[in-house]
Amino acid sequence: MEGWIVALIMVSAVGGPVALWGITDTVLKHRRKMAEIKYGRSDKEARLAADKVELKETVAMLQDRLAVLETIATDPARRTAEEIEALR
Repeated sequence: MEGWIVALIMVSAVGGPVALWGITDTVLKHRRKMAEIKYGRSDKEARLAADKVELKETVAMLQDRLAVLETIATDPARRTAEEIEALR
């Protein structure tokens, strides 16, 4: 443990807080990856991944709907009315 403290003090003195953050970030990422390999993804992470997929689908649908509304708002009223009548 003392060796790590000395190494961290030396890195922070030489490279500053940015280098110290980089090392800390790398160590934490490694530990997270090792825990994921050993124990698998947690239920919380699985739910978050599923929510992420659902949100991406919702955003894509809303972008499509927004494109339609932009078309309606920028097209001449006569052409829009003709297209609506054609759909009936």
